[in-house]
Amino acid sequence: METLGNVLLAIVSICTFISFFPQIVKYLRTKKAQDLSIWSWVLWVVSSLSYTLYAVLCTNTIMLIFETSMELLFCVIILICSIVFRKKKAPQQDADNKENNI
Repeated sequence: METLGNVLLAIVSICTFISFFPQIVKYLRTKKAQDLSIWSWVLWVVSSLSYTLYAVLCTNTIMLIFETSMELLFCVIILICSIVFRKKKAPQQDADNKENNI
């Protein structure tokens, strides 16, 4: 049964990588994150941090610790991208809006 649990956690880890990685690459390429909800990503980070702490403190399952740590890392990266790229684009958007209103 432990082997099945490890296989399932490996599948979760792979799916986590596949789901987050393309989004991170997109934000790094486009440098646009206006459509992201920062507060949603803050909640995802808090949730992932809690789950990672649970995995570290309450289990001895290396795969669970790995998966939760990876998810936390990706959530933090996306949150940072959403904050940095939103702030970088905001002054340009203000300038564009002023030009359009003239």
